[in-house]
Amino acid sequence: MSYIRKTSSDNYEAFVEMGKDPATGKRKRETKTFRTKKDAKVWMAKKIQEKELGITFDPGNYTIKDYLLKWLQDYCEPNLSPTTYRGYETIVKSHLIPTLGALKLKELKPMHIQSYQSHKLRTGRQDGNKGGLSKKTLLQHHRVLSKALKQAVQWQLIPINPANAISAPRPNSPEIKVLNKQEVNLLLKEAFKINKWTYNLIFILVYTGMRRGEILGLRWKDVDLKNKTIQVRKNLIRKTGKGLILKKPKTKSSIRPIKISNRVIQIFKTIKKEQTENRLLLGPDYNTEHNLVFCKENGVPYSPSTANNRFKKVADTIGLEGFGLHSLRHTHATLLLKAEVHPKIVQERLGHSSINLTLDTYSHVIPSMQKESVDKFDDIMNG
Repeated sequence: MSYIRKTSSDNYEAFVEMGKDPATGKRKRETKTFRTKKDAKVWMAKKIQEKELGITFDPGNYTIKDYLLKWLQDYCEPNLSPTTYRGYETIVKSHLIPTLGALKLKELKPMHIQSYQSHKLRTGRQDGNKGGLSKKTLLQHHRVLSKALKQAVQWQLIPINPANAISAPRPNSPEIKVLNKQEVNLLLKEAFKINKWTYNLIFILVYTGMRRGEILGLRWKDVDLKNKTIQVRKNLIRKTGKGLILKKPKTKSSIRPIKISNRVIQIFKTIKKEQTENRLLLGPDYNTEHNLVFCKENGVPYSPSTANNRFKKVADTIGLEGFGLHSLRHTHATLLLKAEVHPKIVQERLGHSSINLTLDTYSHVIPSMQKESVDKFDDIMNG
């Protein structure tokens, strides 16, 4: 309830109900005194508008818990992919809030964040086992908290981001699993014997460097056989409560064209022929909602986990332990770099945001390239 009343001193006092205070859970009412009724009305209208927009809190009393939940709701959910949002939500609700949530937002200091990191490194596991979180996991926590606090600065809730004063944990670089040419051929040979769908999937992943979600979300309208090009425009993901959905890639660089070879074109033609036969056989029972390249016999999408399991079955059969579908992407990039394809081209095919990311990811290839470049320079000078 909002109203204005005249005081005994001929001033005007405005009252506005602002809902519940997130810090205390109690109903909150703001009041202010003015010399004129006009000024009181202006202030009251402004407060009512803030209430309608959800701006009903006092930043001075806002806790880390209150802020992080609002950040998830108002910023993350509308702007992030479902998969990324779920990851952020888990970190916030399972780790950041239980440890830092009671602190006032304005009172959070770098020291608190440093203590959080050291605590989680020692005793952060939540799977029932003793021990702490890995540096890689803690780096994800640091990034999420830093992004949240950066938004708090932009919303003018705090003057600076205290996470900027703390060094992020530096995990050891994971070993990239890469197949050599002979292993690729062996993998394809075995896949062909076990399952034709799996063979086609592995073949195109090796020859294009696409991500799992990108290949499963590839539609026929994204395939241009005449110009030997495919367009990466969608990503197949599983969203809680909605099942499998097609989503736009979360980075601009991921939306890209990829040139394909005649061998890849032949695979696409084979898939198209089989799907045409299935459509004729099933008629109206064939699912044409997305018109996917890689789908079940009735046109329904395959889940990412099914693709993983089918690949693992083939890899295990020939003794390739520790390899996953993403290894095919690494293999594509590594073989191109070893063939002296310019890193910029590799970056564009993979959809990396920068050439530095490509070079950092595949630094294991650089030493051999350095040696070859030295030998070639000698040939140039002595030729």
